[in-house]
Amino acid sequence: MGGKQSTSAEQSRPSTAPPASRGSDKKTPAKTPTKTSQDDSKTTTASRHHSEKTKASDKTTSAEPSKRSSNKTESPPPHSRSADLSKRNTTSASEAKHDGANIVKDIENKKKNKLLVAAIDFGTTYSGYACLTKDEFENNKGDNSKIHCPTWERDGGLSYKAPTSVLFRPNKTFHSFGFDAEKFYHENSDNIDFKEWYFYKHFKMKLYTDKDELTQDTIIEDSREAGNRMNAVDVFAAVIKYFKEHLLKYFKDRNDDKEYFDNNDIHWVITVPAIWDLKAKQFMKDAAAKAGISGDQLTLALEPEAASLYCRKVPVSVETTKDGGKAIAAMQNGSQYIVFDQGGGTTDITVHEVTGQNTLKEIHQACGGHYGGNTVNAEFFKFLTTLLSGPVIKEIRDKHPSEYFDFMTTFEHKKTSFTVDEKSMVTVRIPVVWMEVFKDNTGETLEEALLDSSYNGKVTINKDKLRMKYELFRKFFDYSINNVLKVFEDLFKKPAIANIRTLLAVGGYSESSVLINAIKQKFPNLTVIVPKDPGLAVLKGAVLYGFEPHAITERVSQYTYGVAMQKPYDPDVYDASKIATVRGRGGKRMVDDVFDKHIEIGKVCKIGEFEQEHDYYPLVNEQKIAHFEFYASELKSPKYTTDTKCQMIGTFSVELSKAGRIFLKLNASGTEIIGIVREEETGKECRAYFSLM
Repeated sequence: MGGKQSTSAEQSRPSTAPPASRGSDKKTPAKTPTKTSQDDSKTTTASRHHSEKTKASDKTTSAEPSKRSSNKTESPPPHSRSADLSKRNTTSASEAKHDGANIVKDIENKKKNKLLVAAIDFGTTYSGYACLTKDEFENNKGDNSKIHCPTWERDGGLSYKAPTSVLFRPNKTFHSFGFDAEKFYHENSDNIDFKEWYFYKHFKMKLYTDKDELTQDTIIEDSREAGNRMNAVDVFAAVIKYFKEHLLKYFKDRNDDKEYFDNNDIHWVITVPAIWDLKAKQFMKDAAAKAGISGDQLTLALEPEAASLYCRKVPVSVETTKDGGKAIAAMQNGSQYIVFDQGGGTTDITVHEVTGQNTLKEIHQACGGHYGGNTVNAEFFKFLTTLLSGPVIKEIRDKHPSEYFDFMTTFEHKKTSFTVDEKSMVTVRIPVVWMEVFKDNTGETLEEALLDSSYNGKVTINKDKLRMKYELFRKFFDYSINNVLKVFEDLFKKPAIANIRTLLAVGGYSESSVLINAIKQKFPNLTVIVPKDPGLAVLKGAVLYGFEPHAITERVSQYTYGVAMQKPYDPDVYDASKIATVRGRGGKRMVDDVFDKHIEIGKVCKIGEFEQEHDYYPLVNEQKIAHFEFYASELKSPKYTTDTKCQMIGTFSVELSKAGRIFLKLNASGTEIIGIVREEETGKECRAYFSLM
């Protein structure tokens, strides 16, 4: 990027405005200042391998390790748009990995010294938290019964998880969560006008369905039709803060001589689906920070990995296979199995291989989609809308929220207990007010209406009992099951997966015998293992992951990662439309938006290791700040950052001591990306904090 250079003092912060040489059609992160700096020029020179026609004078040799002492600093988390840089060559992988493991260990050691690990399983339908002290973990290894899971009061008993429902007052302050929120909202509709309140339920899926538009300013509508709107990060932060304060109150209120913990003593772990992209993961970190959980005490755990770790510690199930052999979760080294995490929102599937007594590695990148248990509820709602009509449903939901909620909750329980008995009729109790509202709106009873409907003979009404034939009720599962089976079919077509014969099913929806039986019928040679309390496997496994993050030794990259850069224009290689408005050194014409690949999709990334360094040069000697734009792509080798299936996932900026060569290396093996920038001239290193929103 060219442009006039500033003659004023160096800017302490980089510009967030798009550089003059960049097109105006690129995505920019939301919530950026408008102030611009004239020192934010894009660095660029010729790439060593940009073309077979590259002149010898354009080439440089591989960088040698700096002989100066390293002066490591941490750059402040920037909120800037990056400018592209032009890669000149790459250095050896051994140099890039030299201190990678130590950098990761430094981060982890800060968390390892915490006295307690507390995990939050933030689910679409249900959420909860669990904890274990460091002393209990070290003194009782292998005894997971020591993991503390609080119980939540509900009608008819206790539960280890609460509904992911949250209620806010008209001024957007937190009121209640879980069963308390639902009870207060539904039981007080006659006494309180909730029109100006905010009631959220099943809102986690927004981070998956709206992932391309996700920013720190994303607004979400509450769960009512034409509901009120709040900043999404505030809604998520309120739930996290509630769990945090609930745990701290638990320790404060205990009447025993055990040690009291405050928030600074806790290493928090929050679970996220493996199929989430980096923006969604960063969003959860931002929400945690807003809830008072700092980055140095927070770890994100991938849900299938957490469940896998937990089930490796516990003989979760024993099944007899066709040849009489036994399949258990405690497998031997080299054993491979599929982890199928089926919750209310997402279907999360990954493949693991046992590498040691307490370790495993990922051997295939996560896949799945929006095929969780809530899709069954959505199909049931469509049925009700057809049966009763939309206006009737709306009136019940608006004027009789308690009865509406009771009926949908009854269906939720019936969905879980529904079996594959094809001769049975399925009975669901329907509140009387539903039938009264129907008669008031239509002038006939529901029994009379059924005689002339397409459901005649399939649905009957007997007082407060709605009875359906098995075939009709089973159809509510079709969308979810058919899509899940399609994902597995595609997975088993891959040679590396084709011979795997064990599937570990976890998550609340995996308790559905209809779902599990459909998988067994489609894949008769597959042994399906469902642990006891599959809905708690992720939560308890996340606690274990907090103590043993190195239990995962390798992960497979979900995307191709790289940075935007410029290269000298070659008409045989690049499109003329990509020619930048500002020329490079020596007046060379440059092309913009070139995708400089650092990590390829499907690459096995060893935990703690940095990838091969790439080095870059400034466009002009006066440049004071280097800006980077980071991109992810579903393609193996995208040519331009503007290609389809490419998206900008983050930025960071680094102040330069001198406008000389700088090196960038990435570590994408964790649940977040770590970048290290090093100046050749000074030896200074900066750890890059990504602004992924």
